[in-house]
Amino acid sequence: MQSFQSIDATTCAQWIKQGKLTPVEAVKIAIDQVKKYNERFHAVVHLYEEDAIKQAKSLSNLEAPFAGVPILLKDAGHDYAGHPSTSSSQLFKNQIATKNSHYVDQIIKAGFIIIGHTNAPEFALKFVSDSALYGTVPNPVNPKYHAGGSSGGSAAAVQLGMVPIAAASDGGGSIRIPASFSGLVGFKPTRGAMPTGPGSYRSWGGAAIDFALTKSIQDTENFLLAMQLPHQDASAFKVPPLIADDVRNYEDNINDLNIAYTVDPFIDETPSDDAVQAVEKTVNYLQNHGFSVTEVHPNINGLKDYLPGYYKMNASEQQKMFQQIKKQRGKAIQPDEVEPLSYLLAIYGEKIPAWEYSEVFDEWDNLANQMQQLHETYDALIQPATAKAAPSLSEDLYYLEMLPPIETWKDLNKETLGDLIIESLKSGTYYSPYAYIYNLTGQPAISLPVHSTSEGLPIGVMISARQSQDAKILALSKWLEKHRLFEYY
Repeated sequence: MQSFQSIDATTCAQWIKQGKLTPVEAVKIAIDQVKKYNERFHAVVHLYEEDAIKQAKSLSNLEAPFAGVPILLKDAGHDYAGHPSTSSSQLFKNQIATKNSHYVDQIIKAGFIIIGHTNAPEFALKFVSDSALYGTVPNPVNPKYHAGGSSGGSAAAVQLGMVPIAAASDGGGSIRIPASFSGLVGFKPTRGAMPTGPGSYRSWGGAAIDFALTKSIQDTENFLLAMQLPHQDASAFKVPPLIADDVRNYEDNINDLNIAYTVDPFIDETPSDDAVQAVEKTVNYLQNHGFSVTEVHPNINGLKDYLPGYYKMNASEQQKMFQQIKKQRGKAIQPDEVEPLSYLLAIYGEKIPAWEYSEVFDEWDNLANQMQQLHETYDALIQPATAKAAPSLSEDLYYLEMLPPIETWKDLNKETLGDLIIESLKSGTYYSPYAYIYNLTGQPAISLPVHSTSEGLPIGVMISARQSQDAKILALSKWLEKHRLFEYY
């Protein structure tokens, strides 16, 4: 019999419904796993042991799809009333959520038992999870490396068997990057597919979306079916719901899919041999099984055309948050209250005029149109999930030493600040030049664990499709999973 640590959430739910495992047993095993690994991996920053066991004991209705299954939330936007909501920042270290986010409401409605919150970088701004408040999350496959970010704590928790599934969010690759680095399935659904709010209904201008890190495609599909809210009136972006029969139909006619692939860099540096090998391995297997797979060249230069605008959005959102806090407490945020990159972004955001911020969304829409044109011909696009495997914990990723003294930042002009941000975040760009593109366009995209480096580190491939064609991605991913292309750790 499989162990709790190895099963996915769908299997866990089945065991509970069949009486092979009780909700209390599942929750206690999960909590024990957290205690076993957390001192080394810093994956979980808040553990709700007493509360979770109490909920598991009182659970009587097992009809919900994930009834009794333990889950961890991400400590960045996943507000859970009466529990900490810190965004992994010293600024909010004592903040307690007063109400649930709508996403968390739906988690509870789906039957999950929430056992805690996971680690993330401050304000979910980085591609690794290294908050000053909670520490760095090492890679669960090899702890000499990073787990990825910003959902690194969730990735480590799933790979280490703390929980069979963990809540996550993705505003620039924050689900797909740790999935690639940590050997998991990481899906970003079509913009608008998940619950949003209350308070803000277009997180990061629509770039960010909540979902989960999983061990299997059946979990990914079942989680989407359980979480989607097609009639959420307040949502800024409305999309048709996923229908399970659509996935089945594509599975039944899987060889009819017309597939494209690319290893184009999207920046001025080619992807690693490992990233290329992951794509070639997937493409060759598909071609050998009768699929039509064609190489394409999308002609995207993210470093030049899209990253500057993406960081303008980040900076404007950061400054908005700073202004809201200033209004609440009557005092501006000081540099020593947040990490340097968070403060730098906010200073930059203060200097971006409204017309430039508006222009960013024109860029996103034009890019979405470009990708839509590609998908007029091709059902899916395969490319590297990340350009490299996970960075070493010892690697300098943010070049903070090159920044001028912090007290001078407010005196710098907009152009200088923008250049400093691009330069200080450059390493993240070179590790992950692909994922954020789909946050701008709103397309669905998934990272699949299909390859390992010679050092044994995971690296994934990414499959994307046109908006609202999530079913095609799930069907193709399920086919690859059934044909044992996934590597497990």
